[in-house]
Amino acid sequence: MIANIFKVALRNLTRKFGYTIINIAGLSIGLACSILIFLYVVNEFTYDRFHENAGRIYRISVRGQMPGNDLNMAVTSAPMMEAMLMDYPEVENATRFRNFGNFLVRRDDVKFQETGETFIYADSSFFEIFSFTLTEGNPSEVLTAPRSLVLSERYASKYFGNEDPVGQTLRVERDTNLYTVTGIMENVPENSHFHFDMVGSMSTVQDSRNQFWMSHNYYNYVLLSPETDIEQFNEGLRQMVLKYVGPQIEEFLGIGIEQFEESGNSFGYFTQPITDIHLHSNLQYEAEANGNPVYVYIFLVIAILILTIACINFMNLATARATTRSREVGLRKVVGSRKGLLVGQFLTESIVLSLFSLIVALLIVYLALPYYNNLIQLDLDFDLFAHAYTFPLLLAMALFVGLIAGSYPAFVLASFQPKAVLKGELQFGSSRSVLRSSLVVVQFAVAIVILLGTVIANRQLNYMRTKDLGFEKGNRLVINRTNTIRDNSIEAFKQELQQHANISSASNSTHIPGINFSNNVHWLEGQDLSNTILLWSAYATYDYDKALDLNIVEGRYFDRTMDDSMAVIINEAAVRSLAMEDPVGKRFMEPGGPDRETIYYPIVGVVEDFHFASMQDDIQPMIIHFMQGNFGNYTVLELGGGNIQETIDYVKETWDKFQPVYPFEYTWLDDEFNRLFDSEVRTGNILLVFSIL
Repeated sequence: MIANIFKVALRNLTRKFGYTIINIAGLSIGLACSILIFLYVVNEFTYDRFHENAGRIYRISVRGQMPGNDLNMAVTSAPMMEAMLMDYPEVENATRFRNFGNFLVRRDDVKFQETGETFIYADSSFFEIFSFTLTEGNPSEVLTAPRSLVLSERYASKYFGNEDPVGQTLRVERDTNLYTVTGIMENVPENSHFHFDMVGSMSTVQDSRNQFWMSHNYYNYVLLSPETDIEQFNEGLRQMVLKYVGPQIEEFLGIGIEQFEESGNSFGYFTQPITDIHLHSNLQYEAEANGNPVYVYIFLVIAILILTIACINFMNLATARATTRSREVGLRKVVGSRKGLLVGQFLTESIVLSLFSLIVALLIVYLALPYYNNLIQLDLDFDLFAHAYTFPLLLAMALFVGLIAGSYPAFVLASFQPKAVLKGELQFGSSRSVLRSSLVVVQFAVAIVILLGTVIANRQLNYMRTKDLGFEKGNRLVINRTNTIRDNSIEAFKQELQQHANISSASNSTHIPGINFSNNVHWLEGQDLSNTILLWSAYATYDYDKALDLNIVEGRYFDRTMDDSMAVIINEAAVRSLAMEDPVGKRFMEPGGPDRETIYYPIVGVVEDFHFASMQDDIQPMIIHFMQGNFGNYTVLELGGGNIQETIDYVKETWDKFQPVYPFEYTWLDDEFNRLFDSEVRTGNILLVFSIL
C-alpha cells in the first residue's frame, strides 16, 4: 500500500513537471535561506561551548562606579590569578592571558608584523583550562619555560612551510633571546570569544609579576569545582577587595576603602560564565567585539518567516490546482477510495516534494556558503556529518515543512464530493477563494515586515555613517607603530613628512577614534582625595587637533611656544560631569603617595565633544594629556586632494629612512572607526539579501 502511494505520488509529480519544478524551486530557496540563517544563529549560540569544561570556566571581571564614568571591565589585575588559587578552595585552576599590541616577529631576515589579536601571552595552565587542541606538545608543559611559543597550524605553515616547527626559533621584537616553538595547536574555532595564532609564555613577561591591584590589563579565568555555589562565590570576592585593593587605596590616597566607598565610589569583582561572554557581556576592554542577542533572535524569526512564505507559496499553488485534480479525487472516491487514503496520498506528494527540495537546498547552501561567509565576515562551515544530529534535524525539518505545506491542500482536496465534481458544480480555486486571498495577505504581510526591517536597519546604518562625529575621519592616514621611532627622532620624522605638499599636518598619539581609549582615575585640585573622577584618557602631541579637525571651544590646544609638558585638554562631557565653571586654568592632580610629590596637570583647553568610541553609547568624559617623549602607537596624517598613492610611497620612503627595522604599516582612520559598527553592517547586509529573496 505504502509503495503504491509513493509510486502514484512520483507519477503525479513527473506528469506535472512545470508545477513540480516551481514548487521545488520555491521550497528549496526557502530551506536554503533558513539553513544559512540557522548556521549563523547556531554559531552565535554555541560560542565557547567546545571547551571540555565550559560549564565550569568563569572570567573574573570588574564592576565599579566613580564620578564621571562607570567601571565595567573585562580585564583585571596581574596578581589576581595567584590570589584566586591561594584564597579560594573552589578554584581548581586559573590562568591569564594578555595582548601587548603589535609585535615584530622575525625568522632569520624575514619579518612579520603581528597584531595584538594574533599574538598573546598566557600562563602555563592556559591549555589545561581551555580546550584548544594541541597537535604537538604537552598542554601542561608547552608554556612553562620563558620564551616558549605555541603556534596555530595556520601560522606554523606561514613561518616554517612544510618544516617541523617544534624546536625551531623565532625572534620577537628586539629581544636578544630567541623564542622556541614548543607546540602546535589547531586553529582557534570561529565560535570562540577571543582568537589568536601565537601564544608566548607569560613567564617571559616581567610585568606579569607586578602586585598592583588597581592596574587592569589581564584577562583572568578560573576553573571552579563542580559543586561550587556561584552566587556564594561571587559574594566571597568582596574579601579580595578588602584584603588586597583596600590597603593599596589607603597607601596611595591615605583613605580607607570604607571612606572611598562612602564618597559614592564602588569597586568589586564578579564572575561571568565563559558561555555567556559573546552574547551577554559587552564590557569595556572586551578581547573582541561581542555579538548582539537581539540580532540573533531577529535572524531566527526571519528564517521562520522565510519558511512560512515558502509554505504559503506551496499552499497557493496546490489550492490553485484543486480544480484540475478534482476529477481525480471524484473518480477515486467513486471506486471506493477512503478520505484518509486520499489525505495520505496528497501528503506523500507534499513530503516527496519537500525531500527533493531539501536535496536542492543543500546544494545551494554548499555553493553559496563562501559568498555568505564573505557577506557576514565569518568563516562558517557546513558539514552534514560533523554531528550525529545534523542530518536527522534537516530531514525532520523537511518532513515538517512537507506536512505543514501540504496539510491544508490535502484535506481540502480529499473533502471533494464525487457528485459535485462529476456534475461540474465545484467552485474551488477561483480568485474569490477566501483561503487563497488570506494566504496571499499573510504572505505579503510577512514580506513587508522583512522589508521594513531592512529599510530601518539600513537607515540606521546610513545615519551612523553620515552623522557628524565631531572630528574628520576622511582622508586621514594612520601610520602604525610609530612608537618604535626614537624619542629624539619623532619630531624630525613628522616634520619631514609635512614637507610633502599633500600632507597638511601630522600628530602622534596613544589612541585614535575607534581604538579603545584607556580610562584612568583623576582628582581635581582642592577636592578631597576620596572624590575620584574616572576619565577616558589619551596622550597626544602637537597638532592632534589639526590632524583630526577637532574644535577647541574654550582656551587653546597644546602650543610649541608654551610650556605644555604637563598640560591637559578635556571635552565638554567632562566639564558637564564635573559641573565646572571656567575650567581653563584649573588643575588635575596625581597624588604622590608616601614616596613622591603630588603632580599637577593644568587644563589649557576644552574640546568639543567628539565620538571617540562606539556611537551606540553617549559621549563619555575624556581627557587628553600632552605626550612627552614618544610612546604613542599612532601617527595621524591629514592628507589633501593630491595623488594618494604617490603620497603613500613618500610616507613609506620616509618611514624606511627613520625606522629601517620595522616594516611600514598603515590604515585609514575611517576604516578603523567603521569597524565599530561591523555588526550593524553585517545585519543590514543579511537583511537586504534575504528580503530580496
